[in-house]
Amino acid sequence: MAYQTTEEISVDIADLTGRLRQIRVEQGLPAEPRPRPKFVDIPLTMALIDRLEQFKAIVIRYANILAQGQFTRIDIDKLAKYRQYAELLSYSAGFFSGIYGTGARAALACMERINQAIEDGRTDMLSATEEARHLHYDIGFMSKDTGLRSDAYDYQMKTGESPDDMDEAAFQSALAEAIAKLPNKEEELSYE
Repeated sequence: MAYQTTEEISVDIADLTGRLRQIRVEQGLPAEPRPRPKFVDIPLTMALIDRLEQFKAIVIRYANILAQGQFTRIDIDKLAKYRQYAELLSYSAGFFSGIYGTGARAALACMERINQAIEDGRTDMLSATEEARHLHYDIGFMSKDTGLRSDAYDYQMKTGESPDDMDEAAFQSALAEAIAKLPNKEEELSYE
């Protein structure tokens, strides 16, 4: 097996980057994706993550069912608020909180994929073990760990305020404000 030199790899990367830019232009998008706006502040982020912990418990139970080799349809419509919370985390000012949202969105996508297979009568095309493994990884991203504490600590150092002091009224107000800022599908495609 022949290995490429660093220079050859650099040329390939430049070529692929140029091709990606061309594809984006052909699709009516800017050649370079814009940076994703970070309009969800850390206090709202922490409140969203606290509420997504309920969804995480659902995902854990669902992964357990899959690990037993059973496919079960999930009513995704009942999880709509969690989808919205996860989407908002994509626009969080915190780096690690965005990772939490990625795990939640991936878990929802897995559930939708399984639902579609059930509806199409094609569960034989899926492996319950593999889908449980996917959810295991997704759950790993939905971790309230040192990274999230780092986002909270950075916020507290910048503002002098604790990000954990959001009551329900303040949450609902901040949530409505953040939802109003969510981009439409076309705008979403223009971001990194």
